[in-house]
Amino acid sequence: MIEVGKTLFGLVLLVGGVFAYRYAYELSRLGERLDSIGSTTPWDEVEPTNWRVLLSQITSVIVAGVGALMVLGGIF
Repeated sequence: MIEVGKTLFGLVLLVGGVFAYRYAYELSRLGERLDSIGSTTPWDEVEPTNWRVLLSQITSVIVAGVGALMVLGGIF
């Protein structure tokens, strides 16, 4: 029997993980800009480091993978 709640939550995680992977640089840049509030560095000069973008991508892949497993677990 299909578990609707588990399947829908897994689908949300899957879509969110794919979205976060696709826009990892932009999301990391937003985080860095929020961190720079109160700093003397201008808002438009703040850039994320490579390791932060990579960490965001790795986390997004893990979230999407968990979501895919939840979708499959809810269906089968």
